[in-house]
Amino acid sequence: MLSGLERIAAGLGRLNRWLLVACRIATVALCAALTGVVAVGVFWRYVLNDALSWSEEVAKFAMVWLTFTGAPLALVAGGHVAIEILPRLLPRRARHLLFALVLGIVVAVLAMLVWRGTTFAWNGRSQVAAMLGDVSMAWVFAAIPIGSAIMLAIAVEQALRHLLHALAPDRHAAPVVEAAAAGVD
Repeated sequence: MLSGLERIAAGLGRLNRWLLVACRIATVALCAALTGVVAVGVFWRYVLNDALSWSEEVAKFAMVWLTFTGAPLALVAGGHVAIEILPRLLPRRARHLLFALVLGIVVAVLAMLVWRGTTFAWNGRSQVAAMLGDVSMAWVFAAIPIGSAIMLAIAVEQALRHLLHALAPDRHAAPVVEAAAAGVD
């Protein structure tokens, strides 16, 4: 049983490394684009006294994508909100089982977000962003299932790694995220 879980965790680890590189690149590019669009919009509005019709809409849509490309980076770094008191009180194995359980709940929520986000994006294909020349809102809404799917892959890997460490601590190192999030071993 452990070797199957180990193979799945290792495969997800390789996939997640590539996904996280893509998220980092997208996040940096979106931050740069957002900064540029807002700066151009402010310049046009306050210096040239002629507001651009599309700058606010592009900035909002870039922010949506930025949220869903940055969230996987925060998840893998343990940067999301966490309650740290209980894990610190538990023995090592129980702590890792608790993290695996919590991540299992996160996986369920993210699976729902992927499913419902896909439906939301599909239904948004007939809506258009008028200021951008009839661009389908499905492109904006697609950030939800894509970002959630990436976080889902990360959460499954993390849950498996915590479970593996709890079942065989001598064979599996403690996941890095746990140490950062809980501030213990």
